[in-house]
Amino acid sequence: MADMTQSVDLDSTIAALKSGITSLRPEAAVSTIESWQSQLQGTEIAETLGQLKIALSGGGTTGPAIGKILSDLGSQTATSAGTTSGDAMSKLKQLGQLLSQAGSSLS
Repeated sequence: MADMTQSVDLDSTIAALKSGITSLRPEAAVSTIESWQSQLQGTEIAETLGQLKIALSGGGTTGPAIGKILSDLGSQTATSAGTTSGDAMSKLKQLGQLLSQAGSSLS
């Protein structure tokens, strides 16, 4: 994952999640999701991001269902951190934790 990502994207996504999941506008979240999907095409994470995008785009999905998707993304992201090194590894671990926490808060 780290080979396909840029530090700026990780930093901005981490900052957005730190401000609180409910403070994110759905349009901004969808834009971020699309950026990550593009970078991670063909991966399990990209597929899960697609599920989240549909859920946030008015798919009638409930908070707990969105929470489950976020928790799944958190787990997938934390797992992918193990395939990287250095600064990217720590940022991916942090992102995974934040996604999991956001998921738990909605469940």
